[in-house]
Amino acid sequence: MMDKASIPAISRNEAVAYLEQELNQARAEIEILKQAQAQEKQQREQIELDLRASQQMLQLVMDTLPEAIFWKDRKSVYLGCNQNFADDAGLNSPEEIIGKTDFDLPWKREETEFYRECDRRVMLSGKAELGITEPQFNSEGKQTWLETNKAPLHDGHGRIIGILGTYQDITERKQAEIALQELNQKLELQTIELTAALEQLQQSQLQLIQREKMSALGNLIAGIAHEINNPVGFLSGNLQPAKEYVKELFELLDLYQEAIPHPGQAIKGKIDIIDLDYLREDLPKLLQSMQEGIKRIASISISLRTFSRSDTEHRVPFQLHEGLESTLLILKHRLKANDQRPAIQITQNYGEIPPILCFPGQLNQVFMNLLANAIDALDDSNQGKGFLEIQEQPNRITITTQLSADQQSAIIKIQDNGIGMSQDIKHKVFDNLFTTKGVGKGTGLGLAIARQIIVEKHGGKIEFDSELGQGTEFVIEIPVAMV
Repeated sequence: MMDKASIPAISRNEAVAYLEQELNQARAEIEILKQAQAQEKQQREQIELDLRASQQMLQLVMDTLPEAIFWKDRKSVYLGCNQNFADDAGLNSPEEIIGKTDFDLPWKREETEFYRECDRRVMLSGKAELGITEPQFNSEGKQTWLETNKAPLHDGHGRIIGILGTYQDITERKQAEIALQELNQKLELQTIELTAALEQLQQSQLQLIQREKMSALGNLIAGIAHEINNPVGFLSGNLQPAKEYVKELFELLDLYQEAIPHPGQAIKGKIDIIDLDYLREDLPKLLQSMQEGIKRIASISISLRTFSRSDTEHRVPFQLHEGLESTLLILKHRLKANDQRPAIQITQNYGEIPPILCFPGQLNQVFMNLLANAIDALDDSNQGKGFLEIQEQPNRITITTQLSADQQSAIIKIQDNGIGMSQDIKHKVFDNLFTTKGVGKGTGLGLAIARQIIVEKHGGKIEFDSELGQGTEFVIEIPVAMV
């Protein structure tokens, strides 16, 4: 607009017209400004609407996701979440989470401290942690399990400004895992119990089989001993009168010789033929030898009865040496020399041992198994050797008995110089059905049952020491009195 000094002198009408023109121009400019302002306002409102729509869409997307989502600042103060998280936290809407911390939510204190420690670790390291299994006590008072992922939030300059987290409820899966673990534990326990029951059943069956075998053997031996005892008794009962009759006949013969000093030629010829003087001298010796044989047979019969004696329900006093001797007698045919080897030498180092309270029949069974195994080991060690070679280093079984240092236990050692055992065999020697013998030669029952008899039935111990190529020694320790 021109200042007054520059306005030329004009008429009043011209001045009015000029002012109206300027006013109209100003009005036009104002209208343009108003239109621009209205357009700008409309654009701003549209932007706000678009932004709000975008935020709603983002919130809708987050609320639609099956995971719970949340984000916090560097102090672990919540800046936002989705509806799933709000529901777990007991909030009506995600907006209510803003400004709260985990201490303001219904989590347990130990859970809260665990969450915040995890937040701190992620923000300090700047690295995400994925697949974190976390417990959570939710707003409904239920214990749940979560699988959580946490990652650091960065601003435009790469600085960590907070943390973003997501999780999903794995309670059903966790409960299934726990149930599966419990089921596996129950199955393992049942398996252990069934295995133990099966092992006990096997032991019982094996012991029953072996007991039946030993019972049959015992009955057979007892029957043989009984049958031997009858003729032995008959012979023993008649031999003494026979000796007296012979004596009387000789006395009568002496009287005849006194009465008839010169018998006829026929009698002299008979005397020469029968060699009467030798008969007089040898017949009493013959009868005495028969007496010793009968005693020996009687001794064998007693040993057979000792071995075959049946056990009672209670322990009874028993002399171990009698059991060992009777067992050796049963096995004597295997100890004798044969075409392949000389006789097996038996060394008996018996100590002073009082009768012990035990089940004699079962102990005889143990002695039988150990001595039979020793003989088998010696026969195995003889493979590939000649008679003379074996004779130079004879097969030997040594039996030693003694009392323990405290006099409370009897110790029996059975040692052979046979083939010995390898390390693999040593670990299995007492296992049921384990045997190194060929088919038809061994059942794998003997040592397993021997251990059961000594340990379980008598409260004792059975151990062994063996070296391959050097031999084996079994050591049995049995309490003298009942335990």
